[in-house]
Amino acid sequence: MLSGGANQATDATSHDIVTVTGSGQFKPGAGDATGGGTFVHRHADGSEVAHGVWIVIGFVSWQNLGGTLAETGLTNGIAHNGDETGGIVTLNVRFLHAGGSPVDGVLEVHCDLPGASPPTEEGVVVKVGPFNFTQSSGFTVVNDLG
Repeated sequence: MLSGGANQATDATSHDIVTVTGSGQFKPGAGDATGGGTFVHRHADGSEVAHGVWIVIGFVSWQNLGGTLAETGLTNGIAHNGDETGGIVTLNVRFLHAGGSPVDGVLEVHCDLPGASPPTEEGVVVKVGPFNFTQSSGFTVVNDLG
Protein backbone atom coordinates (compact mmCIF):
# COMPACT_ATOMS: atom_id res chain seq x y z
CA MET A 1 0.00 0.00 0.00
CA LEU A 2 1.16 3.51 -0.57
CA SER A 3 2.06 5.32 2.60
CA GLY A 4 -0.99 7.39 3.48
CA GLY A 5 -3.12 5.60 0.87
CA ALA A 6 -6.04 3.25 1.33
CA ASN A 7 -7.10 -0.01 -0.30
CA GLN A 8 -10.62 -1.40 -0.35
CA ALA A 9 -11.55 -5.05 -0.66
CA THR A 10 -14.99 -6.64 -0.91
CA ASP A 11 -16.30 -9.98 0.34
CA ALA A 12 -18.08 -11.72 -2.58
CA THR A 13 -20.64 -13.46 -0.34
CA SER A 14 -21.74 -10.69 2.04
CA HIS A 15 -20.66 -7.71 -0.10
CA ASP A 16 -19.11 -6.25 3.06
CA ILE A 17 -16.17 -3.91 2.45
CA VAL A 18 -12.94 -3.51 4.37
CA THR A 19 -10.73 -0.45 3.92
CA VAL A 20 -7.11 -0.82 5.06
CA THR A 21 -4.19 1.59 5.30
CA GLY A 22 -0.69 0.76 6.38
CA SER A 23 2.95 0.17 5.72
CA GLY A 24 5.68 -2.17 6.80
CA GLN A 25 8.72 -4.09 5.75
CA PHE A 26 9.71 -7.70 5.31
CA LYS A 27 12.83 -9.79 4.80
CA PRO A 28 11.93 -12.99 2.95
CA GLY A 29 15.28 -14.68 3.60
CA ALA A 30 14.93 -14.16 7.34
CA GLY A 31 11.18 -14.89 7.35
CA ASP A 32 10.66 -11.62 9.17
CA ALA A 33 8.06 -8.87 8.79
CA THR A 34 6.84 -5.82 10.69
CA GLY A 35 4.14 -3.27 10.03
CA GLY A 36 0.60 -2.25 10.63
CA GLY A 37 -2.11 0.22 9.88
CA THR A 38 -5.80 0.90 10.27
CA PHE A 39 -8.96 -0.80 9.07
CA VAL A 40 -12.68 -0.12 8.79
CA HIS A 41 -15.14 -2.97 8.11
CA ARG A 42 -18.55 -1.94 6.75
CA HIS A 43 -21.65 -3.86 5.69
CA ALA A 44 -22.80 -3.43 2.08
CA ASP A 45 -25.33 -0.79 3.26
CA GLY A 46 -22.45 1.33 4.65
CA SER A 47 -23.09 0.67 8.35
CA GLU A 48 -19.90 0.11 10.33
CA VAL A 49 -19.14 -3.36 11.69
CA ALA A 50 -15.76 -2.61 13.25
CA HIS A 51 -12.77 -0.31 13.06
CA GLY A 52 -9.33 -0.27 14.63
CA VAL A 53 -5.72 -1.13 13.90
CA TRP A 54 -3.94 -4.16 12.48
CA ILE A 55 -0.40 -5.33 13.16
CA VAL A 56 1.81 -7.86 11.43
CA ILE A 57 2.40 -10.93 13.62
CA GLY A 58 4.23 -13.11 11.10
CA PHE A 59 5.71 -13.49 7.63
CA VAL A 60 4.15 -16.21 5.44
CA SER A 61 5.56 -15.87 1.92
CA TRP A 62 6.91 -13.63 -0.83
CA GLN A 63 6.46 -14.18 -4.56
CA ASN A 64 8.68 -11.78 -6.55
CA LEU A 65 7.02 -11.05 -9.90
CA GLY A 66 9.49 -8.41 -11.12
CA GLY A 67 8.48 -5.28 -12.97
CA THR A 68 9.33 -1.62 -12.50
CA LEU A 69 7.96 1.91 -12.67
CA ALA A 70 10.79 2.89 -15.08
CA GLU A 71 9.54 4.65 -18.20
CA THR A 72 6.00 5.08 -16.78
CA GLY A 73 6.50 8.61 -15.48
CA LEU A 74 5.22 7.48 -12.08
CA THR A 75 7.10 8.08 -8.84
CA ASN A 76 7.78 5.47 -6.16
CA GLY A 77 5.83 6.80 -3.17
CA ILE A 78 7.82 4.84 -0.57
CA ALA A 79 11.50 4.62 -1.56
CA HIS A 80 13.68 5.56 -4.53
CA ASN A 81 12.55 4.90 -8.09
CA GLY A 82 14.12 1.61 -9.16
CA ASP A 83 13.72 -0.01 -5.72
CA GLU A 84 10.17 -1.22 -6.49
CA THR A 85 9.22 -4.67 -7.72
CA GLY A 86 5.95 -6.41 -8.43
CA GLY A 87 4.98 -9.32 -6.23
CA ILE A 88 2.73 -10.78 -3.57
CA VAL A 89 3.64 -10.71 0.11
CA THR A 90 1.47 -12.77 2.46
CA LEU A 91 1.43 -11.86 6.16
CA ASN A 92 -0.28 -13.08 9.31
CA VAL A 93 -1.94 -10.10 10.96
CA ARG A 94 -3.90 -9.32 14.10
CA PHE A 95 -6.91 -7.01 13.95
CA LEU A 96 -7.44 -5.02 17.15
CA HIS A 97 -10.87 -3.48 16.93
CA ALA A 98 -12.40 -0.92 19.23
CA GLY A 99 -14.47 -2.64 21.92
CA GLY A 100 -13.73 -6.20 20.86
CA SER A 101 -11.30 -9.07 21.20
CA PRO A 102 -8.31 -9.35 18.81
CA VAL A 103 -8.96 -11.38 15.66
CA ASP A 104 -6.19 -13.00 13.61
CA GLY A 105 -6.25 -13.11 9.83
CA VAL A 106 -4.14 -13.06 6.68
CA LEU A 107 -3.24 -10.02 4.58
CA GLU A 108 -1.90 -10.38 1.05
CA VAL A 109 -0.45 -7.29 -0.61
CA HIS A 110 -0.44 -7.58 -4.41
CA CYS A 111 1.77 -5.17 -6.36
CA ASP A 112 1.41 -5.28 -10.14
CA LEU A 113 3.98 -3.27 -12.07
CA PRO A 114 4.70 -3.05 -15.80
CA GLY A 115 6.79 -6.09 -16.72
CA ALA A 116 5.58 -8.24 -13.79
CA SER A 117 5.35 -11.90 -14.74
CA PRO A 118 2.81 -13.23 -14.27
CA PRO A 119 0.72 -10.10 -13.71
CA THR A 120 -1.37 -9.94 -10.54
CA GLU A 121 -4.41 -7.85 -9.62
CA GLU A 122 -3.20 -4.73 -7.83
CA GLY A 123 -4.34 -4.32 -4.22
CA VAL A 124 -5.02 -6.38 -1.11
CA VAL A 125 -6.74 -9.59 -0.09
CA VAL A 126 -7.88 -9.89 3.54
CA LYS A 127 -8.93 -13.24 5.00
CA VAL A 128 -10.43 -13.05 8.47
CA GLY A 129 -13.09 -15.26 10.05
CA PRO A 130 -15.74 -16.14 7.46
CA PHE A 131 -14.71 -13.23 5.21
CA ASN A 132 -12.51 -13.39 2.12
CA PHE A 133 -12.18 -9.77 1.02
CA THR A 134 -10.67 -9.28 -2.44
CA GLN A 135 -9.34 -6.13 -4.03
CA SER A 136 -11.85 -3.53 -5.21
CA SER A 137 -9.77 -0.29 -5.28
CA GLY A 138 -6.38 1.13 -4.36
CA PHE A 139 -2.70 0.85 -5.25
CA THR A 140 0.33 -0.70 -3.58
CA VAL A 141 4.12 -0.39 -3.85
CA VAL A 142 6.60 -3.09 -2.80
CA ASN A 143 10.27 -2.09 -2.60
CA ASP A 144 13.28 -4.38 -2.74
CA LEU A 145 15.55 -2.82 -0.13
CA GLY A 146 17.57 -5.88 0.68
